[in-house]
Amino acid sequence: MKKKVPEMLNVLTIMTIGWSFMMLISSIVNAFVLSGRVDTIQEEIGKVDIKGKPGEPFLEVIFNTADIVLEHAEFLNYNSMIVYVLSIVAALFMRKLLKLGFWMYVMATAIEISVPVIVLDNKLAAGVVILSSVFSVIFIILYGVNYKQLTGTK
Repeated sequence: MKKKVPEMLNVLTIMTIGWSFMMLISSIVNAFVLSGRVDTIQEEIGKVDIKGKPGEPFLEVIFNTADIVLEHAEFLNYNSMIVYVLSIVAALFMRKLLKLGFWMYVMATAIEISVPVIVLDNKLAAGVVILSSVFSVIFIILYGVNYKQLTGTK
């Protein structure tokens, strides 16, 4: 007899699959849009004159951070694709009540946070990455609350 997926776990996995699928498509589109255009984008950003403008120091930080992110954009897009595929597979495993799904989701979130922070080595970018990962951490907590519902190991 097949065990029914608990309601909260059902909702969480549907949300994870939906969001991760949308973000996977977004990462794929970004990879195509940025492919071969990073230098052009960096040149255009370099043309913007911020000297003497109000908020110049803040703008310099933003532009420098954008340059760093663009240097690693291709790698970060591939990393995102891996994270979102892992998240989808993890959610599907949890729908089958497999504990492995929970640990895959934890691993995907760890990759989602740590890889960009390490690669970019920039405080502003790290703050943005960590802030954008808040919902993933909340989902880990919510999945953790439902961990006892996950019974399968195969």
